[in-house]
Amino acid sequence: MPATRIRRRPKPSATGLPGRLKPRKSPKQSRSRELVDAIVEAASRILVSRGFDGLTMQEVATVAGVSPGSLYQYFPDKVSLVTQIIEAQSQRELKFQLEHMATLELSNLESVVAALVRSTLAFQRSEGPLMRATLSAMPLVGHHPLLVERVRQASKGLRGLLEAHRDRWPKTDLELVTHVLVNAIHSLTHDGIFPRPPTLDDEKLATEIIRLVCSYLAAL
Repeated sequence: MPATRIRRRPKPSATGLPGRLKPRKSPKQSRSRELVDAIVEAASRILVSRGFDGLTMQEVATVAGVSPGSLYQYFPDKVSLVTQIIEAQSQRELKFQLEHMATLELSNLESVVAALVRSTLAFQRSEGPLMRATLSAMPLVGHHPLLVERVRQASKGLRGLLEAHRDRWPKTDLELVTHVLVNAIHSLTHDGIFPRPPTLDDEKLATEIIRLVCSYLAAL
């Protein structure tokens, strides 16, 4: 009887990304890092001007001033390249949010929530058109673990904030409340289903999200 072959699960990558989304290799030397930076910069500009569908690897190579072979050494396709742009942006957003949280006065929960919503929109403004381009591209590159993990890290701050006001809801499941708030705020500020209509500016959106969150907290 032939031996049964056992299929082993692939080990997770060091980056936490599925293999199809991660770069083929990481730049080690400064010259390689400069090359990858030029590729990512060129891809970011094309993503902003043409969107995900209009971005091609050939044009990225041309704009970056590198050979197609050099480009494919690092990125197997445009999905992995755009994923790299989104990953870098999500790292910047997490750093921005954590630094902002560290400056907040925690005594007034509603004020802190309002500040967090506005800081999220402020970060998006600081990223300019690239943020709108990556938000549009996210559904097309797939759901990847590192992005979820970064949102989870940011949610720990909100969970701690709710815990500091535990006396308001002594019997409430704050884990559930955190889940509802994080998903609601993240979806509304990051175009979870529908892109934001052009007539809805940051302040109007912030006002509506804050009203939604504060009404929810008041009803607990």
